[in-house]
Amino acid sequence: MPKFSELFLNTKIDIKSILDIKFSYTTTVAYTLFKNLGENGRVAYTLSELFIDIPYAIIYGYTYAFLVIFLLKRNKIKNLNYLISAPLLISFFDILENTGIIIMLTKYPEKLSSICNLTSIFTSLKWIFAIITFIIILINLSYLLISKLFIKKYNL
Repeated sequence: MPKFSELFLNTKIDIKSILDIKFSYTTTVAYTLFKNLGENGRVAYTLSELFIDIPYAIIYGYTYAFLVIFLLKRNKIKNLNYLISAPLLISFFDILENTGIIIMLTKYPEKLSSICNLTSIFTSLKWIFAIITFIIILINLSYLLISKLFIKKYNL
C-alpha cells in the first residue's frame, strides 16, 4: 500500500473532471479524461474507485437510510417506510457506476461505448436518487422542526 499513497500524491487529478461528479457524460468525454489522466492517473483513478468510492458508497447509503428511518420514526410516520429505498438506490447505482468506470479504465485504450453509456445512466440515476433523498430528509427535518415549534408554542 505504500505505492498506493505515493501514486496519489504524485498524480494530479482535477476533481471537476472525474466522471463521478458529472450528471452524465458521453464516451468522448470519458475517454478524453482517461487519455488526459495518463497511465498513472488511470491507475490512481481505478484504485480510488475500488478502495475509496465503493466503501464510501456503502457507508453513505446506509447512513442516509438510517437517517430517513430515524426521521420517519421521530415524526411518527408509519406508512412511508419504503422511502428508505431512495438512499439505498443511491449506493446501488453508485457501485454500478464505479464498476463501469473500473471496467473502462482497465480496458483502456479500448473504447467500450456501450459500457460507458450504461455507466453514464447509472451516474445520472445516482444523482437523481441523491436529490430525492435530500428532499425526503429536508421535508422530514422541516416537519420535525415545525411540529416541535408548534407543540412548544401552543403547549400541546
